[in-house]
Amino acid sequence: MTAEKAQRAADLFGITDRKSVAAWLANMAVEAGIQPKRENLFYTTPQRLRAVWPSRFDPRHGGRHDPNAYLRNPERLANLVYAGRLGNGDTASGDGWAFRGWGHLQITGRANTLAVERAVDLPLTAQPDLLEQMGVGLLGGAYYWARMSQANRLAAAGEIWGTRRAVNGPAMLHADEMVALYQKALPHL
Repeated sequence: MTAEKAQRAADLFGITDRKSVAAWLANMAVEAGIQPKRENLFYTTPQRLRAVWPSRFDPRHGGRHDPNAYLRNPERLANLVYAGRLGNGDTASGDGWAFRGWGHLQITGRANTLAVERAVDLPLTAQPDLLEQMGVGLLGGAYYWARMSQANRLAAAGEIWGTRRAVNGPAMLHADEMVALYQKALPHL
C-alpha cells in the first residue's frame, strides 16, 4: 500500500481524525494485508465452514447444507453464501462469486460494488480486474469506511472494537489482531 494513495483516498472521503486513520489502516491490514485482493473462499474442513457460515452449514443455527459439498470449491461456496444478499441474485446467477469480497476492506455484494462504482466513477462491475488494483482498493475501502458503514464515526468516538464489527460483521474475525495493529499505528499519526 503506498502512503500517497492511502492519503489521497482518506482525504477524499474525510478520514482525517487520527483514531479513524489508525483504525482504518488496522482494519484494512487484517482484511487484506498490504495488497488488495479478492476473497477466495477456499475452505478445507466442515468445522471451519460451520463456524464461519453457521446459518448455511450448522443445523443448530438453521443451516441445512452439507459442508462437504462446498469444501475446496470457492466459486460454489460464494454463490451459496452470498446468494440473495447484498443485491446479489440467486445461486445460479453467479453473483456470489462475481461480487465476493474485494479490495482492502473486502467489499462484498453487487449493491455495495455498484455504490462504490458510482462514488469513484470507475466501471468496477464491467472491469472486475480493477478491483485488485492498489488505488481502487484504497478508494473502495475509504468510501465504504466513511460513507457505507459507521466505522469512521465509531473510530473518531474511540469505539475501535465497533469498527471491526462495522467492517467484518458479527463474527468480528481477527478483532484482537486489528486492535493490536491500531495501537501500534496510533502513536505514529
